[in-house]
Amino acid sequence: MDVRQEPDDASLVSLARNGDAKAFEALVHRHSGLVGGIAWQVLGDSNAAADVAQETFLKVHRRLETLEDPTRFRAWICGIARTSAIDWIRRNARQKSLEQLEDSGRETAAPAPKEGSLEQEELYAKVIRVVNGLPKLYRDVVVMKHLERKSYAEIAKAFGISVATVESRLYRARLLLRDTLAEFYE
Repeated sequence: MDVRQEPDDASLVSLARNGDAKAFEALVHRHSGLVGGIAWQVLGDSNAAADVAQETFLKVHRRLETLEDPTRFRAWICGIARTSAIDWIRRNARQKSLEQLEDSGRETAAPAPKEGSLEQEELYAKVIRVVNGLPKLYRDVVVMKHLERKSYAEIAKAFGISVATVESRLYRARLLLRDTLAEFYE
C-alpha cells in the first residue's frame, strides 16, 4: 500500500528557499485559513483580514531566509500575521492627526481656549505640538484616550495589547508630556 505523505512545513520551507514556487504555494494553501483567521480575530473585518493575509504572505516570502528553525514555521507565520494586523490597525485607525481632529470640530479633552488669552492660546498650541511630537506608540493611546474618549479596554482591543500595556503607555506618555510642558507650569 503506497500512501503518499504530504511534506511537512520544514521540508516545504527548504524547497521554497531553493526557489520551488510550488512549495511556497503549498505553504500558502496550508496556512491561509490560519493566517486569515488570526487577521480576522484581531481586526473583526473580513475585507481588512484578507488584505492583511495577503500582506502576511508577501512578508513571509520576502523573509523566508530569516527563519532560523523551519520546524517552527507555523508559530513564525502566526506572529507575522498578528503583527501585520496590528500594523494595519495603526496605519488605518490613526490616520487623523490631532490637528485633523481639532479641525473636524470634534470635542477634545482640552477645548481650545477662548480668544483673548494669548497665554492660554499659546499653551494650547504647545500641548497639541508636543502630543503630535510623541513617539507614535504613545501618541496613539493618548489620542484614543483623551480625544476619542475610549476606555482602556477599547484601546487594548484596538491594538491587540493588554490593558496593563495601555496603562503603561499612557503613564509614560504623560511623563513625557509633563517633562516637555514643565516650562509652562513654572
